[in-house]
Amino acid sequence: MAFVYFDSSVLVAMALGVARCSQAMAIVGRRDSCTSTLSALECQAGLSFQCAAAPGGLPAAEQALDALLNRIYIIQLTFPVLLQARTLVRRHRVGIGLRTLDAIHVASCAEIRAQVAGGAVEYITGDRRQHLAFTSEGFSGSLLA
Repeated sequence: MAFVYFDSSVLVAMALGVARCSQAMAIVGRRDSCTSTLSALECQAGLSFQCAAAPGGLPAAEQALDALLNRIYIIQLTFPVLLQARTLVRRHRVGIGLRTLDAIHVASCAEIRAQVAGGAVEYITGDRRQHLAFTSEGFSGSLLA
């Protein structure tokens, strides 16, 4: 089974229907998609920020996000995932500038890779540092512009 891992920036773009959305969907194709349980919280912050000037658009964006999250596999934040994220911060904080929440995304992606042993897992992100961490950890994927 092949999965595509979405980070929060991509999910926010999809919920808002911005240009990154069509770019991400072209990459996904017919593969299953997944994200961390962290994404719901991160996306809420992103949507609230993006809709601050037009708060009337927030409910529609939240509904679009909920619809997306209901269609994809959600990776739970378990203690092993958090330990892996800690290792990633230790490994990549200085060189890449990897941040805590980005490390959790990379660790969550590593978790799904372990669960589908032998299956392909690719990522899509809009974050340069996260992209560098993913590639440093042996993942292939896409950095959206």
